[in-house]
Amino acid sequence: MNLRQIIIVVIGLVILVGSVALSGMLSKMKEPPKKEEPKEIRKYVKTQPVKYDEVQTNIVAFGRVRTAEMLDLIAEVSGRMTSGSKPLKEGQRFFKGDLLFKIDDTEARLQLQSKKSDFLRDLAAILPDMKIDFSDNYEAWERYFQSIELDKNLPELPNYKSSKEKTFIATKSIFSNYYSIKSDEANLRKHRYYAPFSGNISTVDLQSGSFVNPGNNIGKFIRSDKLELKVDVDSKDIEWVQLGGDVSITSEGGNQWNGVVNRIGEYVNPETQSIDVFIAIARGERRLYDGQYLTAEIPARKVENGMVIPRNSIFNGSEVYVLADSILKIREVNILRYNEETAIFDGLAEGEQVVVEPLINAHNNMKAYKSEVVTEKDIDLENKSARAKLVNN
Repeated sequence: MNLRQIIIVVIGLVILVGSVALSGMLSKMKEPPKKEEPKEIRKYVKTQPVKYDEVQTNIVAFGRVRTAEMLDLIAEVSGRMTSGSKPLKEGQRFFKGDLLFKIDDTEARLQLQSKKSDFLRDLAAILPDMKIDFSDNYEAWERYFQSIELDKNLPELPNYKSSKEKTFIATKSIFSNYYSIKSDEANLRKHRYYAPFSGNISTVDLQSGSFVNPGNNIGKFIRSDKLELKVDVDSKDIEWVQLGGDVSITSEGGNQWNGVVNRIGEYVNPETQSIDVFIAIARGERRLYDGQYLTAEIPARKVENGMVIPRNSIFNGSEVYVLADSILKIREVNILRYNEETAIFDGLAEGEQVVVEPLINAHNNMKAYKSEVVTEKDIDLENKSARAKLVNN
């Protein structure tokens, strides 16, 4: 290596060592950054002051509409069946007094008229003796004889005026023949079945023209102007339901009806542990149908001195958080009633701040603040800022 090369190497080493030394001096001269303490992340909770008042409770139940009256149409006599004033078809509407169906009564009517003829003959046979032996009552029996018509029901028998007259009439079979005819008249009426109320035919088992015998099912007739809603109420809630209480009824489409608690069952369904409640439905503008599914809101008994809070703010069955001096405290309360989304309680002193929202990762004696003192935006910005500074440091 010649002298020139040695000089170049020495100069390079001097420059390198000088750069390192200068860099170290400059770094020592730079003031170190100040380290900031992380800002506290505050937990805000929503609270309400405890205040007791009278609370109206409600029970929401579901069920299906059904007719309050349903009749099985059963033949009581034999014969050929035909339709009445309207076709005997499923869904056919009838009004009270309409003829639902009829059974051929030709034979029964002729037999009845034959018996009436025999009865008239028997009466005609006793009139001469009545005129002689019971003249004081003869005119009554004469008028009765003249009033009888073969195509009309028998009028009521005249009253007898003595035991001797009674014996005489009985020995002539007047009483037995009279009541035999009245029985046949009642049987003749069974050939025609009139609607006892307005409604419609729900099922038809025999068509017009069929031959029926006593006991044959003709169909079912349901009342359409008197409906009720049968709902299942949990057995633990049944004590809150009151007979005669007004009920608000709604359909899935938002239609509304009024109702009244009409009956409460006396037994518990072993499968559902519920009790049947029957609600009479008042007629409204919207038509209801047998089998329609509806929701009922039943006003229950009022709770004296209770407070309503969200159900999800209660934990461990009967515990809540109370905020006192920015410290969370676990307190036991007395649950008076659970609703679907709320609960009614007592057991805290009025004025205490009870937490009315579910808390995550909270514990007893934890520091917290009322969320009412700041807006949600302020809380969000403050928490984000604190988290960002922790990450940077």
